[in-house]
Amino acid sequence: GVGSAYAIMANRIANRVAEMAESITFVERYPQQNGQILNEEPTEKKRPRKLEMRLDTGNDVSFSAPFLDNTLQKMLALQNRMLKSTADLSKQEGVDEKIIRESAAQSAELSRIIALICAEKARQGA
Repeated sequence: GVGSAYAIMANRIANRVAEMAESITFVERYPQQNGQILNEEPTEKKRPRKLEMRLDTGNDVSFSAPFLDNTLQKMLALQNRMLKSTADLSKQEGVDEKIIRESAAQSAELSRIIALICAEKARQGA
């Protein structure tokens, strides 16, 4: 019935987001000086980087690549949980259809946010 349609939609969204995530290449950028890439090999274990926001111009805000990677990873994990919850809800007897619909809508909204992050990563990589 209605529940299985939501489960199918949830699986399609999950697959599409997974494909998008797999097609993204995460590139480590090294500091540049006069067009030359400084490739400093760390002798000790890398310290965690700060998740900084870069304020280049007055209105232009860009986020560091590690911040976007970390955020994307967490959002994809959250979306997987949401999709599983929606699928589980849709299989339950006596669950109000509005609740299932709202759960699916939230997951779809998260998909759009994930797509925005992917687009921002692509823009910064260009």
